[in-house]
Amino acid sequence: MKKHRILLSITIVFMMALTLAAPTVYGAEKNVIKQKEVMVPAKQSVENVIVFGHDAIVKGKVKTAVIVINGNVDIKKKAKVKELVLVIGGHVKQEAGSKVTDNIIAMNLNSPSQNSLFLGGLVLISGWLLRLIASIVLVFLTVLAGVSLHKRTNSLAEVTKGQAPRLILSGAIISAALLVVGVLLGITVIGIPVSILLLLLPVLIFITGLAVYSHEIAARFSGLENKAPWLRYLTGSFLLVSLFNFPIIGSIFFFLLFFLSLGGAFKFLFERFRARK
Repeated sequence: MKKHRILLSITIVFMMALTLAAPTVYGAEKNVIKQKEVMVPAKQSVENVIVFGHDAIVKGKVKTAVIVINGNVDIKKKAKVKELVLVIGGHVKQEAGSKVTDNIIAMNLNSPSQNSLFLGGLVLISGWLLRLIASIVLVFLTVLAGVSLHKRTNSLAEVTKGQAPRLILSGAIISAALLVVGVLLGITVIGIPVSILLLLLPVLIFITGLAVYSHEIAARFSGLENKAPWLRYLTGSFLLVSLFNFPIIGSIFFFLLFFLSLGGAFKFLFERFRARK
């Protein structure tokens, strides 16, 4: 009697284990979205099959798509998939006699592929993050420069009025000259500090010019006339720096404004020097 009870218990446990281990069969659900192995039986129809981390076995009909991530798809004989079969991190096995109306896409992310994908995504995200940080820092420095030179921004703005093309050209020439001199000085150990100062000078001038043009742009908004100066510089610099982030056009606009700032600054200094004489 005891032997029969033990045998019966073992049989029940074994049957339960088989039930848990066997793939789940779906035939009545419209959409199957599971994190375990799924099987669509023959003569059964579902709308979609989406499986994460396990395999999908299709013996019946899938009206739309089969999507499996980190698993395999086995399309049995006489099975039908009306649209897409997409497998990421696995393989697709299609038996003769089965029918897939749309494309079959299988991306097996092995270790090199995963590393390349991760590295590419990391570089892309890092680039956007660095651009965001640089934009925030540039806006902050522009506001700081504008507030510090608030009383002189009008006189600086008068220099560039009606002379933008000429100042852009002169700024480009001055930039090239400073770059050449800075590189030549950087070759020698003694000239490295001077080279660094020469390369930092255009950056400081550009931030000052950005503050001037930010104030000019903010002055065109009627609602900012009686606002605090820092708010006007913040609004103008935010608009300008936002334009810098546009592809191609932003880069062109950045260099034009950079050359304009450099040319305007040297013209302003030259006029001040000539007035003293």
